[in-house]
Amino acid sequence: MTTCVVLVHGLRGSSAEWETQRNALEAHGHPVVVVELPGHGSRIDEPFSIGESLVTVADAARSFGTAPVFIVGRGLGGHLAVECGSLIETVSGVVAVGCGTQALNWVLDSYRIASMSTHHLLPDRGATMSSAASSTFVRAGSSGGVAPSEYFADTLRQLDELDTRAALSRLQVPVWLLNGQLDRFRMQENAFLGAARQFRLVRQPGVRLAARFRRPADTVRLLLGILGGRYPTRSRLTLPDR
Repeated sequence: MTTCVVLVHGLRGSSAEWETQRNALEAHGHPVVVVELPGHGSRIDEPFSIGESLVTVADAARSFGTAPVFIVGRGLGGHLAVECGSLIETVSGVVAVGCGTQALNWVLDSYRIASMSTHHLLPDRGATMSSAASSTFVRAGSSGGVAPSEYFADTLRQLDELDTRAALSRLQVPVWLLNGQLDRFRMQENAFLGAARQFRLVRQPGVRLAARFRRPADTVRLLLGILGGRYPTRSRLTLPDR
């Protein structure tokens, strides 16, 4: 049976960022749904909420009926994918891209500070703290709509509701974590792997933040390999460099 795929974008991104991967997956016969989270893209005027985001992803997964589904997410989308994967019976696998850190208060507070009008008072104008937060949750280089600033502060506060490590411990299906080899902020990577029953850690060589999608072809090859059964779990893998 063909595996269906749900693609979930990151914070301040949109469904448009998955265009390359969607086209490749569909060309190989995989039915694909790309979701749009509230407060993003075509839903930019809606208030963001973790609850409604989870409902959006869950509805997309269930739209395939009883067919097996993989949920693939980037950044925030990866954390949502893990959470939904632990709750929906038809999910047969999860791929989380650029998810090496929990929504830690200090990371979120750092981004809040770096995003404020006072960020110019910091020695590096808030660049270091902003980078730390954006490594996991904030869009970097993706296409699509950007949430308005009046929504963004509330969005950040809601991220505390996500507990990815706990969700991984509940997950009964394989999970693949794709992180950049040079990502300095994947602080909870080992804790995440320890919580998961079936995992494969995938490293993207020469990349700081896998969630940037600077090498979309890498993600395409990885997804097709996973769906084709070429990358089993309980191991670690470094993707071949280009």
